Amino acid sequence: MKLKDYVRLGLNHHLLYGDVIKDSAEHFRTLQVVLSEPRLDIIDMWYPWDIKDQVLRAIKDSGKTIYYNMGNRAGQRPLAPAAMDDEHRRFTLGIYKDELERAKLCNAPKIITNSGPNDVENRHRCKDYLVEFYVELCKCAEPIIVMIEPTDWDMSKCKLIGSSAEAVEICQRVRDAGCYNMASMVDMCHVPLMHESIAQSVSETGSYLEHMHLGNCVLDETSSFCGDKHPGIGIDGGIYSAKDIAEIFRLCIENGYFSKEDKGSASIEMRCLPGQSSEECFEEYYEAVCRAWEMATEPKGDG
Repeated sequence: MKLKDYVRLGLNHHLLYGDVIKDSAEHFRTLQVVLSEPRLDIIDMWYPWDIKDQVLRAIKDSGKTIYYNMGNRAGQRPLAPAAMDDEHRRFTLGIYKDELERAKLCNAPKIITNSGPNDVENRHRCKDYLVEFYVELCKCAEPIIVMIEPTDWDMSKCKLIGSSAEAVEICQRVRDAGCYNMASMVDMCHVPLMHESIAQSVSETGSYLEHMHLGNCVLDETSSFCGDKHPGIGIDGGIYSAKDIAEIFRLCIENGYFSKEDKGSASIEMRCLPGQSSEECFEEYYEAVCRAWEMATEPKGDG
């Protein structure tokens, strides 16, 4: 069982190159690097408008599939899809629709979104607003698949949707409203922050799973990498290793997400390790993914 026959492998560009993408020229240069990487099928990314033409040409020439990342941008008013304030919700939807047009320009079949900040006192009403938001976004996006990325309620980013089961609940409600292009994700960095195990997250996401992020997490509060920081495999205090990636591979082979008939997607989503270059880290992360696949698919002994 070869990895490439079962998995469409991707990479999150703006996390691996997180230190340089604030500059448009560096954003484009590093994007060219990952677009030219033959071991990757998918790039999780976004792009600044001032380099749109160069980016779109590079994407077309690369033949890569793009999963477009929606969300807050530096210097921009924070987005809140489920805000109690009507004007803030309208503003957020407007930004998302603008970002959706960017996704369409690069022929992205899927977009990645999040639920916005948690509101402890108004969670029930905010979830209703979130469903309304996604119904509108899904209608505008069709046939693009809109994915919600569950994060955490109370540990780090403190988003409204902080569990796999609750993300599925939102997906179900949006689909019940007639929008069948709504789906969910599993992100390894977020799983422990949501007080879940890998097995629980995969099981509860079930058939709503349309993408996953492979990575690591640090829970030690004394570490600068604690929380939703997406540290690399091998980081001091990291709770995951290649064997945990192997677990998610095994589970998703068993449930059919990874198959020859319908290859599921998984993207490496990790920042650089201290003192190493992005390119060095990619090689280490790719090697860890390959080791994990070998562990997940090695024949079991008779006893």
